[in-house]
Amino acid sequence: MNKWSFGIDNDRLIKLVLEGKKRATTSNYDDNELPIIGQQSIIVFDSGKDACIVETQDYKILKFKEIDSSLSDLEGEGDYNTWKENHIKFFKTYDNNFNDETIVVFETFKLVKDLTKKH
Repeated sequence: MNKWSFGIDNDRLIKLVLEGKKRATTSNYDDNELPIIGQQSIIVFDSGKDACIVETQDYKILKFKEIDSSLSDLEGEGDYNTWKENHIKFFKTYDNNFNDETIVVFETFKLVKDLTKKH
């Protein structure tokens, strides 16, 4: 099973996933690494410990400016302007040319299993 982490504020964002507040993520577009609907993956803490299993529900390939508040709300990271500002800042660390026209992948997922709880 594929393992991954969020690009910034990873542990805080995992907490939002575990609380059911974060059900989406935005990532760089890479034609060779598109999400697969129905595929499960493990999100890992900064420590490397497994946090949870999520399952991709859907994804959209779009220009960054096409992500509106109804989509950004699914990320559970606060109001739209804060979300947008934080994402632009993050993406510019990888691509100085990142702007509203840049193509991104907006992926929705569901929490399948919280791996932090002892069962």
